[in-house]
Amino acid sequence: FCNQCLPYPNLKETLDILSSNGYKLGIITNGKYPFQYENIKSLQIEQYMDVILVSEKENIKKPNPLIFERAAKVLNVDLCECVFVGDSLKNDYEASRSAGMYSIYRLNGENNFYSLSDSIKNLYELTSIVKDANKFV
Repeated sequence: FCNQCLPYPNLKETLDILSSNGYKLGIITNGKYPFQYENIKSLQIEQYMDVILVSEKENIKKPNPLIFERAAKVLNVDLCECVFVGDSLKNDYEASRSAGMYSIYRLNGENNFYSLSDSIKNLYELTSIVKDANKFV
């Protein structure tokens, strides 16, 4: 499966910009460890991440707010300072918002029928969204 794992368009470019501007980055993913971690490695994005939490290893699964709290704690930031991007309405968007993060819904073609003001189609859109830091405080 790792050989078939394809990144979203503009993933690395977006991570380059965000990390070079000093943003702390992380991944929270449901699934098996080390399977999910190997997927992340195959995408060659682990070097951008300050935290990677895989639900099986953490014994906490999204939508449980504790996994979002753990990520913020590792990053040494408040939940209200975090921007969470995900493509699951329940496990990502609603769960991170309930935990106190600013949530952005990643439309992926299969979920474009949701009408949310805080949604993006391309990850590169994040680079302009996070420039307005006051939006998240």
